[in-house]
Amino acid sequence: MAVKITRVEENSIAEEAGIQVSDEIISVNQRPIRDVIDLRFQTAQDRFVLRLKKAAGSSGGEAVWDLDLDLAGEDLGIEIEDFRTKGCNNKCVFCFVDQLPARARSGLQFKDDDYRLSFLHGNYITLTNMRSGEIDRIIEQRLGPLYVSVHATDLEVRNRMLGRAGDGGFREKFEKLVAGGITLHTQVVLCPTYNDGPVLQRTVFDLHRYYPGVASVSIVPLGLSRHRSSLDGLVPVTGEFCEAVIDQVAPYQDEFRRRSGCTFAYLADEFYIVTGRPLPPARHYDGFPLTEDGIGMVRLFAEDFSRNLQIVPRLCLEGLQGTVATGTLFAAALRAHIQALNQRCGSRLELLSVVNDFLGEDITVAGLLAGRDIATQAQGKVRGDFLMIPSEAVSNADRLFVDDTTIAQISEQVGVPVLESGLTVDAFFDRFCRLAGQPALG
Repeated sequence: MAVKITRVEENSIAEEAGIQVSDEIISVNQRPIRDVIDLRFQTAQDRFVLRLKKAAGSSGGEAVWDLDLDLAGEDLGIEIEDFRTKGCNNKCVFCFVDQLPARARSGLQFKDDDYRLSFLHGNYITLTNMRSGEIDRIIEQRLGPLYVSVHATDLEVRNRMLGRAGDGGFREKFEKLVAGGITLHTQVVLCPTYNDGPVLQRTVFDLHRYYPGVASVSIVPLGLSRHRSSLDGLVPVTGEFCEAVIDQVAPYQDEFRRRSGCTFAYLADEFYIVTGRPLPPARHYDGFPLTEDGIGMVRLFAEDFSRNLQIVPRLCLEGLQGTVATGTLFAAALRAHIQALNQRCGSRLELLSVVNDFLGEDITVAGLLAGRDIATQAQGKVRGDFLMIPSEAVSNADRLFVDDTTIAQISEQVGVPVLESGLTVDAFFDRFCRLAGQPALG
């Protein structure tokens, strides 16, 4: 077992020690290295012995080196190859991957269920294919928090939703992680007629018994694309359904806050926006740890936008003209913020609300906008010198939209530069300041 080195930083400890790209790390302090998590864990101490297999054709004599390294607080200065991601062995009735068209970005079409991605990136896992040794590793290396898709604590309901004949020892694995000190954030994809009503009530109260080991429950509505031919048995989420869910969960939230000092069971922003209900105040979200799940994202945006608007100089963006694109879910809120920015700073920004034709108009979040939809709907509607698109719609790895479109292709079609918004409100403001020739606020 060994992992290949893919990058060595210049002037780093690794370079000074003679480590090169394509060398392979065998062990650290005689502990095998399987992936980047092992490497981080075993090199967390300043001094260690690294066993290295030299790349074929490299200089240095022996094929295997033992390097006694002392980092003295510095970084080793290497990157290693990505690990092979473990796939999902479930057949979830609501699986969004099964709702993607064949021409969707290839990276989206792999169903992952890997605890390492949960630890590193916040991906949700089901625990169904997790082995005992992996749980032991998680506890030993303190790989938390982890994000677990529960959906229902009634295991008969859960098995039906995951398309499984048995639960795979879910409760035992779940309780072993909590007992081992691993904090869990849990998720419920709420599907009408499956896990709503009394099943949802049982789920959130069952999970609260593990608090603070279970730190939260995120309740997100079922999403259905137009490409769901194999999922026709599912009932779409309606405004009336969202109203009922808010009314059901609000008393639970009040009770959890009295008992534990936190909301614990959080509803996705979509429930409030679809119904026109006001978003909860900032304190409801307990520090906003779940914004990437669409929990409190709109409230946090509003809070950060207001803070930036108070410190940005008046009329500092005078003459700046451009168009900002977003999905239909966030359009109304963002339009109000853009108008406030125009009023204070003298800019002439306009909003473009983009309907998701690629996946279906019921998919309303900005992060799943297709590049071709942005380009088609922006043609002839861009006002000003640029089109700004949401950064979350572009993949980090290959810079592609969900439909494999590139930013350059959109720019060519609309005839103006296409810029990313940034992933934070601070970055959003900085983009505008730089466009206007002003210094960044930070």
